[in-house]
Amino acid sequence: MKKLVILSLLLLSSCGPRPSMHHGQTRQITVVGMGSAVSVPDQFNFTVVIEERGPSASELNQLVSAKSEQVVNLLAKLKVEPKNIQSLQVQFNPWIEYNNQSQEQKGFILSRRIDISLDDLKLYDKAIDSVLQLKINRIEGFSYADSEAHQHYQQAIEQALLDAKNRASQMADVLELTLGKAVSIEEQSQGQALRVEQKMAFRASADSASLPGEMSTKAQVSVVFELID
Repeated sequence: MKKLVILSLLLLSSCGPRPSMHHGQTRQITVVGMGSAVSVPDQFNFTVVIEERGPSASELNQLVSAKSEQVVNLLAKLKVEPKNIQSLQVQFNPWIEYNNQSQEQKGFILSRRIDISLDDLKLYDKAIDSVLQLKINRIEGFSYADSEAHQHYQQAIEQALLDAKNRASQMADVLELTLGKAVSIEEQSQGQALRVEQKMAFRASADSASLPGEMSTKAQVSVVFELID
């Protein structure tokens, strides 16, 4: 009889309410905040490519070095700072020409890339025209840049954090809850500035107008807030 009573009590206890899986855990809300900072670029970047072909590697090196020096001297006359001229990228490849099913190595191809950054946008047209007069193989990589990109990204981050806080506060109000403190923050952006207009027309003439437009630096964060009853 006692065994039967004990068994009945065990069955009744197993049918009772179970503890909540969230008991003792803080309720949280996760939101994504976005911000941006608009600025006017104050730098212009482009790349000069010097390329020579021939049978002798040493002669090619002399030709490329001489033309590279001409470019550097020309930019120096335009008051371009030496720190804004980088010419470390050099490529050396075989020069091969294809004729029907056969191929013939004619010699070698030596090329050097000179990356140039102009702090004065007024030099844009003059620098391009002057370099082209040296019969450079090609000029590429035209882009505008922002010298204060880091500061503008910090502004965008602040806006993203405020945006996250406002979003979380509005959601908590709808649920009739009180927003608590932030318990974690994750930065989801890298501070890359993008031009508002991605395409830029290039005109190498002395009387063309250089209009850099605007750049937008965007930031995104994920923030977790506590929720209080």
